[in-house]
Amino acid sequence: MSDPGDTNALRGEVLPVAIFAAIALTMPLWFPWIGGYSGLDTKILIFVIFVLGFDLLLGFTGYLSFGHAAFFGTSAYTTGLTLLHFSAEIIPAMLMSVLVTFVLALLIGLLLTKRTGIYFAILTLAFASMLYRAALSIFSDWTGGDNGLTGLPTPVLFGQPLHDTPMFLLVAAFAILGFWIALRIARSPFGLMLRAIKSNQERLAYTGVDVSLYKLWGFIVSGLYGGVAGSLMVIYEPYVATHFLHWTMSGEVVIMAVIGGVGTLIGPMIGAGFMMYFENVASAWIGEQWLLVLGLLFVLIMMYMPGGFMEGGRRLRAWFRHRRGIADAPTPEENDTHG
Repeated sequence: MSDPGDTNALRGEVLPVAIFAAIALTMPLWFPWIGGYSGLDTKILIFVIFVLGFDLLLGFTGYLSFGHAAFFGTSAYTTGLTLLHFSAEIIPAMLMSVLVTFVLALLIGLLLTKRTGIYFAILTLAFASMLYRAALSIFSDWTGGDNGLTGLPTPVLFGQPLHDTPMFLLVAAFAILGFWIALRIARSPFGLMLRAIKSNQERLAYTGVDVSLYKLWGFIVSGLYGGVAGSLMVIYEPYVATHFLHWTMSGEVVIMAVIGGVGTLIGPMIGAGFMMYFENVASAWIGEQWLLVLGLLFVLIMMYMPGGFMEGGRRLRAWFRHRRGIADAPTPEENDTHG
């Protein structure tokens, strides 16, 4: 007889990760059928990692950051500089990027996690904007200024150049691992504390819990996801664009999370796929007005499905169950016969 705890673990973690792994690893096979092209699948999975970390912050603690580009962009520049000046091997570049992102998230988190609401959101935007301006001015000799960081060598892993399928598999492995870790966090005591902070952090503090410490670690973990995504973006495309630090990058990840369904982990991943597909494939069908259409879709989703695509899925399932219930219900004639 199976243990109910094992069954719940299977349904809660193993099954979602297995389904996601199957979808991610087979993308090169089915993605071209819907108009996708080689390379876009890799970018989608990179943004899946980015938005997973963002959802751990916004969806679990309720802290809205408009400055997550700071982690993505800083990590991207660190990876680029390490590849350019130290070694083309990706392992030291990624380790250095994670270390720099950790320190940056720690410093920003110590300063900002004591703020809440709009003050926290605006301050994260301010920090990211300062880093963006610094990259274009006082650090321009290192970052390449407006031109971005160019001339990077082809990244290698154990001496083997990373292109096409090996690069895709590397990013897919990180995305699957990132999803599994996010699920583990969501179901851990740490994840429960983050949700409690979102629910009522004052009441939680009255019980003796060090709320600031949990908020800080939640912020750091979220930032590290952005750092890994930024590093992988430069390994995939050996060039660091200035917009990696721009506020629009932060805005994109906010839209991805909100349009998919904040706090669900799966929803933001769907949102990332939708946004990247819309921006790179559907825009070619729509033409120059694709941003207007995207804005309209965003408004309609927020007005009629504030829970994003995940709410749409729940409504659809409820509708099918309702229809099936009506179809299975006995007719008055059947009731009379049975009576």
